[in-house]
Parts: sequence; C-alpha cells; structure tokens
Amino acid sequence: MISHSQIYRARASVATHYYADQADDYYSRDGDAATWQGEGARRLGAVGEIDPARFKAMLQGEFGHRVAAGESIRKDAKARASLDLTFGAPKSITLQALIGGDKRLVQANDKAVAMALDYVEQHLAMGRRKEKGKSRVEHTSNLIIAKFRHETARPTEDAAPDPHLHVHALLMNLTQRADGSWVALSNEEIFKLLRVTDSIYQAELERNVRTLGYGVRHEKHHIELAHISREQIEFFSKRSTNITAELSARGTNRDEAPHALRQGITLSRRQAKTQNFDRAALQQQWRDAAAAIGMQFGHTTPSFQEQEAPHPQAPANLVAEASLDWAIRHLAERESVMSLADLLRHAVRHTGGHANVTTIQDVIQQRIESGALIREAPHYRDVQDKRASPMTRDGWAAEVTRLSNVAQPIALQLVDQAIAAGRLLMESPRYATREAFDAESRILSAELAGRDDWPATIVESHAVNDLDIRLTPGQREAVMLIATGSDQVAGIQGLAGTGKSFALQNAQSVLHQHGHTMVALAPYGNMVRNLREDNISAKTIASVLAASDKRTFTDKLDAKTVVVIDEAGVVPVRQMDKLLSLIQPTGAKVVLLGDTTQTKAIEAGRAFSMLQERGMRTVLMGDIQRQRSERLRQAVRLAADGQASRSLPLLDEIRTITDQFTTDEHGHKRRDSSARYEAIAQAYTKLSATEQLNTLAVTGTNDSRISINAQIHRLLGLQDKGQQCDLLTRRDTTRAERSVARYYTEGDIVIPERDYQCGLKRGEPYRVTGTTSHDRITVKAVTASQSSAQPIEIIPKTMSKLSVYHQSRAELSVGDRVRITRNDTHNDLVNGQLATVAAIDSAHVTIETQGRYVRLSTDRPLNMDYAYTTTAHSAQGLTCDRVLYNAESFSRTTAQDTYYVSISRERHDIVVFTDDAGKLPERVDQLTYKGLAHDLQPVVSKDLTDGQNRLDPLALRAESEMEVG
Repeated sequence: MISHSQIYRARASVATHYYADQADDYYSRDGDAATWQGEGARRLGAVGEIDPARFKAMLQGEFGHRVAAGESIRKDAKARASLDLTFGAPKSITLQALIGGDKRLVQANDKAVAMALDYVEQHLAMGRRKEKGKSRVEHTSNLIIAKFRHETARPTEDAAPDPHLHVHALLMNLTQRADGSWVALSNEEIFKLLRVTDSIYQAELERNVRTLGYGVRHEKHHIELAHISREQIEFFSKRSTNITAELSARGTNRDEAPHALRQGITLSRRQAKTQNFDRAALQQQWRDAAAAIGMQFGHTTPSFQEQEAPHPQAPANLVAEASLDWAIRHLAERESVMSLADLLRHAVRHTGGHANVTTIQDVIQQRIESGALIREAPHYRDVQDKRASPMTRDGWAAEVTRLSNVAQPIALQLVDQAIAAGRLLMESPRYATREAFDAESRILSAELAGRDDWPATIVESHAVNDLDIRLTPGQREAVMLIATGSDQVAGIQGLAGTGKSFALQNAQSVLHQHGHTMVALAPYGNMVRNLREDNISAKTIASVLAASDKRTFTDKLDAKTVVVIDEAGVVPVRQMDKLLSLIQPTGAKVVLLGDTTQTKAIEAGRAFSMLQERGMRTVLMGDIQRQRSERLRQAVRLAADGQASRSLPLLDEIRTITDQFTTDEHGHKRRDSSARYEAIAQAYTKLSATEQLNTLAVTGTNDSRISINAQIHRLLGLQDKGQQCDLLTRRDTTRAERSVARYYTEGDIVIPERDYQCGLKRGEPYRVTGTTSHDRITVKAVTASQSSAQPIEIIPKTMSKLSVYHQSRAELSVGDRVRITRNDTHNDLVNGQLATVAAIDSAHVTIETQGRYVRLSTDRPLNMDYAYTTTAHSAQGLTCDRVLYNAESFSRTTAQDTYYVSISRERHDIVVFTDDAGKLPERVDQLTYKGLAHDLQPVVSKDLTDGQNRLDPLALRAESEMEVG
C-alpha cells in the first residue's frame, strides 16, 4: 500500500534525522537500506548509498554545481522539497522477514518498490516552469529519488515498536527538461496514477514472494502470506490494540467513545519514531511474542506449495490479454467509460506480476485497432487554468477562431504550438467497449423506430374529461402522455416530490376506462411493493429478465398495454436494452418514469438520460408538492436545476462540527468524524418516538451509516438490553470479481441463488474458509444445523449465481428499527423493507412489519441492519417528515445528485451536519459523471460560452508569433 505526504524545505533538518537515522533497523548494516534511484540522481552523481549531508542539502534546495544557478527553483522555507511515497509491505511479509529472519523477503519488497518507482519515472515524471507568467509542462522521464527502508512502526508509551517493513521514497522537487534546464517537478500525474503505481508494486511483490516458494492469500486490495493468520497479524499492531484495550477498561470502545477521550489516549501513547531501542533485545521480544501465539515461520507446507499463481507459466502477452479482458469485464459492469488509469490498475494487479504495464498497454492498443475498444479522441487541458474543461485539438481551434476571428488553419497551428510548448497537455484517454456502444445504439434505435408508431385509440378529448381535477399541470401532462401519446417509447421527467404515484393511479384509471391495461416494472422490491399498494400491477425488472420463460410476461402484452418503467434513472443500459428488445415486438407502449438529476444506476450507463438527450418525447412533472414550505420547495427546485449551492441558504439549519485528525502506528493521518456522528445521533434521539418514526438520517458512505446507526442504538438506551446477532451486509463486488477465487477473502459469506451439484443449496449461507488453488475456494455451511458438514470446494468461474456478503456482529434489542437487506420469499420480506424488533432471545428474533409478525432463527446470519440511517442512494424514493443530513465536504459521495436526493425527502424540516460549511457549496455543485460509449465519439467543434475558463487565444497567438519570430 502506498501513502504520500509533502516535505517542505523548512523541515529539512528534521526530515534528514527521521529518514536517514537507521539505528533501529536490523538490515541497515548491509548498506542497502538508504539508496538513490533515478536517472535524475545519476545525472547529478547521486548513486549507491545515500550521504545524509547531501540528502539534507537537496532538501534545502542545494543540488550542486551541475544544477545551473538562477533557475526558478524555490528555496524558501515554504517551498516543496520532496514528495514522500511510502510503500508499506503487507504485515505478514514484515513478520516473516523481520521475525522469521527471511532477508529474501526484504529484498523482494525492495525490488517491487524499485519496479514501481521505475514506472513513475518513465511515465509520470513531468517538469513545470513558468516563462513570462505562463506555465509549461514537459514529460522528462528522470527523477531524483532517495529511498529509505525502515523496519519499525511508531512505538507506544508502554511498548516497544511493532515490526513494520516500509520504504520511504522521496521524490526530490527537481527534474531536467530536454533543453538541459532543471525545473520543479509536477506531481499532478503522479497523484492521478498513484493507484496504478500501487498495483505495479503489489503485483511485483506477489510474483517475487511466490517465486520464493510462499503461498499467498488475498485480502481485499493486498496479499498476505497464507501461513500467517489475520489474528496473528492483528497481534503485532500493539498501538491500535492498546488504545482499544484502554477504551475497554473505561467502559467504552472506538465507535462509542467521545472524540476527546480517544484523541487524548492516542496522543498520550504516541512516541517519536526516532526513539532508540536496542535492536537485539527488540528482536528477541518479537520472537518471544510470536512463539507465545504459536506462529510458525516455516514458509512452505504441502497445501501452500500446491497453490498456483494466477497465470502459471503462461507467456506474458497471454497473461496481459487475459488480465485486460478481466479488467474490462470488471470495470464495464459499473461504467461504460473507463479511464486508462483504471484499466491499467486492475489489469496489472490481476496479472500477479506475470506481465508488466508496457505489455498491457500494447494489448490495449491492439484492442483499439481491432475495434473491440473505442478510444476517445485526444483531449488537452490548459495547464494554466485547472478549471478549464479539456477539449480536443479541433475544439481548442474552434475556441481560438471564435474569440480571435482567425482562420481555422491558423487556429490549428496555434493550438499545435501550444501543445508542443507544453501549455496544452494531453489528458489520459478514456475507453469504452464495442458491446457498450452497440447496446446504446439498440436503445436509441428502438426509441427512434417507435416515434409516432403507437396506435393510440383513446381520443384526447375523452381522456381529458376523465382526468382527476386535483392533478397538477405536470401530472396532467404525464397522464395524457401515458394515455394518448403516439410514441411507443416516451418519458416522464418527474422531479422529487411531484406526486408520481398519484399521477400513475390516475393514468391507470383512464386506461382502464378505455379498455387498456397498465403494468409497472421497477428496479427494487420495495418500489414494487409501493406500486402494488397503489393497486398497480408491478414486478421487479430482474424477475422479468431472469425468467426462464419470458412469454409468461410478454404474452400478456399487446398494443393496448402500457408498460411503465418506474425509477428509470437507475435502470442501467444493460437492462434497458433487454427490456426494450423484449417489450417492443409485442406492440406495447413503454413509458419511462424517473428523474435524471437524482442518483444514477449502479451499473453502467445512463439510459434514461441518453434517450432524453437524443430527442425522446418527454414531459416534465415539475410541480413540487412534498415540501410544505415554499422556502424548502424553492431549495429543492434549485437543487433539481443544478444550482445546489444556491439552495443551501434556504435550508433550515447547517451545523458545522469540525473533524479531528489522529496519526496511526504507521504515521498516517486518520480523519475522525465521530463527534459529528454523535451530534446526528443526539439530534435523532432527542425527538419523540413518533417523530423518530418519521425522521430519516441520510449520509454518503456505508462506513458513516454504520457508525451513526450504532450511536443511535446506544443513545436510545438499547445497549446491553438485547442479543448479539450475526448480520450480513452485501459486499460490493462485480460479476468479474465473483468469478475469480483470488477476490474472495477468508470469512466472506457466499449465498447461492440456485442449487449446485457440488452441494451448495439455494439461499443457504456458506463461509469462505480458504483458497486451495488459483481458481478454487473452500466453503463451509454456516447454520448451526449444518456445522458438522464437510467443507465444499467450488470453482467460482463456473457459478454465475453467487452473492457475497460481509458478516458482522451487532446487538438487536426490542424496539430497534431494522431494514431487511435481502429478498426472503419464504417469509414474504423484500430488500429494503422496514421492521421493528418485537422480541428476541438466544435462538430467535421476532420482527413486526406492516402489521404482521415474523419469527427468524438466529442460528444463521440475518439479512438485516439498523434502519435509523440510510445512504443517499437507498433514500431515493423515500418520504419522511424530517431529514438529518450528514454532508461531508471531503467525500466524493457528496455531490449534486446525492445532495438533491437528500434534501428532497422531507415534508417539513431538514438539518445539515457538515465538517466545513465553507467548502460545502463547491462540493454539492460537483457533477457525478455516468458515461456513455457514445460520449467518446470524436467532436469536430464545440459550442463554448464560458470564455473566462478558456485558454486565452489572443495571448496564445501573440506568444506563438513571438516563438515563430
């Protein structure tokens, strides 16, 4: 794992002492713990072992006589001296190397670090300089890197440091341009592709470790040695363990303790990293501790030796092709448009070190040439103005022509000169699959073919007479579109709180009066249940598409049927393509009902938006009724119109509760938001029981949702009054991940959606117990009644119907509000359904939902969670009286669409809790991009009106003329 931090010139002396002091490191005696790397270092004569005095001088901006005086290299105290990329080895490798004494693992880690840094130097090193106030950037392919290997973590107050093998790679703020000048290093590309660099490091480390004969297991985004358990790894994280123990001694824990208490304990236990310890004594202490917990450092056993690498002995080009195929399947499930960085990151990691990034890039180019991948036309950004949107070469030329009235050939010449000079820098390209493009094309063709092609038999004047007089103008238009519109595929853009349910009920009434029928399809089970409660026949989209005999659905459709697809904005391209191809041949009309400004589909594409953008007939339901005050209605209107920041002052209250930061045992900063979470919980629990039932806490991430829920459970007085239960939360995995053994983690719970011959039973939970080879995992039944059953070996790539969950423990008490998290046909429960815990004992929990009681056994994990807090995605479609909204200014989950959903749920009141009210306006104005393959088509010209955010064409022309002259 790579973390990063900036080192400034003012800290040169302190940094030199921290990085160059190797007194506590066992392997530093060999002279390879502090070494130079990089072509830039070689050019300055910095090779081999690092001289601390020279290292300090470089941090202070003194690089020697080879760097010409007078260059624009800042040397003041506030100037950047270097970028520290810290490569942290997996803990089990640390333990085997430093306690088990296998120095080969230290060298394996060093080689992986060197390989990753070589990629940074060759592909990401860029120099920045200013001339006459204009920034210019150039790829330089040379870096000055000082590497320091350290072997211990930061010690605690009452314990010696834990082993922690890590390498600090300091990239000096200097690089050499092609003209020989030395300029400041630009970090922008390094940051953009940091996860690619991390993948290269992880993949190379895995290959090196396997070459040494070690078996590995995969834990989320990194490897661990197979023979060292997670419990043993946690034992050697004393600082974290000791803080947890002290909190426990005070009757609390990390989730529930006040921030001030946790910070006080953390700071009191923090010691300087440079504290000296006798290394021989420390080594013996580690060995004694390892022996006490039964650690075995023999690195090979038959079961581990049998493990195969992901691509055993395959040629590198075949490995690259297979890994790229997997990466594309993985990414394309969620996004139609894929960045080069994401393709490289996932493909490199999947290779396990058996193909390098260059080979993968070659394969990408082959896919482009074959037409399997579509590449976006090159886009260029203005290095002077980060706010300016990137454009194609022709786009920039059109902008120059528009603003300075020069002929296109001259404009193109000026743009080319700006590109050559480094004022316009090419963006990393984006890609889409041909399959995605074809699916989008079929959707667009279906809509186009259906224009004026539905034989509407209901006379418009008759339908008008049948309308409910209470309908708003927007609702009236929607009903008329459904009943009398002549397009076979049409849309209703219904803003939040405009009464879509009431409009659908009236549309169905009109249709029935004239001999027509209406059926609804919706993405989620709770939406279907709501439609059925409105007496509208409804099914989930998944149930229709998964049916073995789809005629049971299509045989009921004809030219007098209207199929309404509810919440169409969250229906992905894959499902929309299949639905239209299934329904259109029956002659039935399709009406898409949704809101493009709310949260998008989890899967790839924005089908509903695409159809609107390409001319599908669409009516607007914009008469907001949910909010009872005009002020809140106006706030929601502004948010729906893309003016989220302007709506903030209209909300009831914005409370700022600043986050705190702590430092973990590895010196990494950790954000602590618990004070804000507790404030939200307190606001909720101070309400009356009736008010709580009609209040929704909304947040962006699952981690924050879990924390706020736990706080509310405690503050309601329900702690220690119930039973600890095993709960299941769906793991966010793609079909590609579920098909490969390495992406399962020991302890995962898998639930098959059908019976399998290997013995897996539909709906039964099984725990992953290990990985026996590169394509197989073992699972064991979880339920108490099957605890004696033998483990089952399965091959995930042969099983397309597996769901994966994470198991956690939480207390359920009588009175807890809970949410069902998986469809349960046996008990007539659907995903998202709300319930209250009515009774609980050691064997069963009884919940009350919609007037009935359901008794569930606790001998198996429950698909259930607290329901006090929800994410913005899950909140879509819900209505309540009051919203408590956790709007984090630092989170990518705070954006225009999630903000709009969150502030539009309530009828009466909304209180926003944030860490920084000053940064919040900019954050809520951020657009969430859900790409289309059609977005990547070449653009010849672009109508641009935001001149202030464009490259100045007059300055560009004057500068170019000066350069030419």
